[in-house]
Amino acid sequence: MSAGPDDRGFDLSPLDRCFGGGVPAVMTTVAVDGTPNVTYLSRAHRVDEERIALSNQFMSKTSRNLASNPAANLLLLDPTTMAEYRLRLRYERTERRGPVFERLRDDVDAIAAHTHMEDVFRLRAAAVFRVVSVERTNDLGLFDADPRPADRDGRELGAMAELATRLGRSDDLDVVVDTVLDGLVGLFGFAHVHLLLLDESGRTLFTIASRGFDAESIGSEVQLGAGLVGMVASRGRSARIGDLNQMAKYTERVRQEFAAEGVESERAVPMPGLPGAKSRIAVPAMALGQVVGVLVADRVESVAFTETDEQVLGVVASMLASAIEHARSVVVEDDAPPIRAAPVTIAPPTDPRESPTVVRYFVADGSVFLDAGYLIKGVAGRILWKLLREHIDTGRVDFTNRELRLDPALELPEVKDNLESRLVLLKRRLDEREAPIRMERTGRGQFRLHVSTPLRIETRDA
Repeated sequence: MSAGPDDRGFDLSPLDRCFGGGVPAVMTTVAVDGTPNVTYLSRAHRVDEERIALSNQFMSKTSRNLASNPAANLLLLDPTTMAEYRLRLRYERTERRGPVFERLRDDVDAIAAHTHMEDVFRLRAAAVFRVVSVERTNDLGLFDADPRPADRDGRELGAMAELATRLGRSDDLDVVVDTVLDGLVGLFGFAHVHLLLLDESGRTLFTIASRGFDAESIGSEVQLGAGLVGMVASRGRSARIGDLNQMAKYTERVRQEFAAEGVESERAVPMPGLPGAKSRIAVPAMALGQVVGVLVADRVESVAFTETDEQVLGVVASMLASAIEHARSVVVEDDAPPIRAAPVTIAPPTDPRESPTVVRYFVADGSVFLDAGYLIKGVAGRILWKLLREHIDTGRVDFTNRELRLDPALELPEVKDNLESRLVLLKRRLDEREAPIRMERTGRGQFRLHVSTPLRIETRDA
């Protein structure tokens, strides 16, 4: 297991899938007395054409062995072709800061955030090794065919141009959101995606739209810094997980080992997503240096997302963030002229013989329930409650964003109130619930309420 001074490194790019985290890597070192030590690692990282880096958060015995004998072996498995590779390594250095360390820390923290084990997974250092040799250890011809798609030959560039053209024709936030998500599905093949936006408090992300997921995901919330999505938003850097199932098994084993030593971690809280998904990628949408939201994509295949996918989503997320900020600024400019009374349209009468829809409003958090089912809360809930009360009192159905922005009862912040985002979220929740209350855009900064059943409203303090 020793390496001579003339040994050279190897091109590691053909092993990219092995570095995706789909299958834990196995590392062996040898102590001074010849005793071997085997360590399981969540993931190995390719640093350059001939070096790899390993996260050093659990490797105390390995570190002691490397101090006396810098040679090591690493076993990697391609999760798609099942090809197995043994890498002979030579330890070079340990990094506790810098780009390599930050990259590994993001990966370790992403796994910790996904499995809710931030108190256990903490990167202390990154160990950098030079690859001395690479050996294929199995010969399973059945798996030799490489299922990766052929080179995309610039197709992403053409798709990006098409998406940019579509965004250029989008005139409000609702259309922007649909344009981007439909583009991700139709132009780039991301079948399961959802978009979360940062709320007006800057502390919570809420799901405003999705494709390929259950409708109940709309309106779901993630705290900034919590879980994979919250971590990506708080740091403004993307993250990929290659195999959610393997990561769950790996972290559960670590959890059990720590529990046996008396160290308990918090209970795992899985993030809702695609059932059976193995791969997940989350990319921040940023404009003017600020996080606007996060794009998340899932796939059922292991190690399904590549560096190219991450780059594509990163560009789309930047375009999306800029379009969202532009849409918001246009609406605010439209609000600038003196307020004019909105047209007061009297709603058509509903059939009094029809059973009424009971709307319950909870003052404490702005929650709104339709009959016994939860609908929405917070700013969007307070908006709906205001609209319904005025509709019942006067029969009015036409409203403007301007009057909502000026209503102190909605508790909107004076700067960056995210009103348009909340209106889009409310409209989508009503549509997906097939509620007897709907919202229709009638012009820039204007919308109409459609109510198809009698309403009975109730207010609750708690």
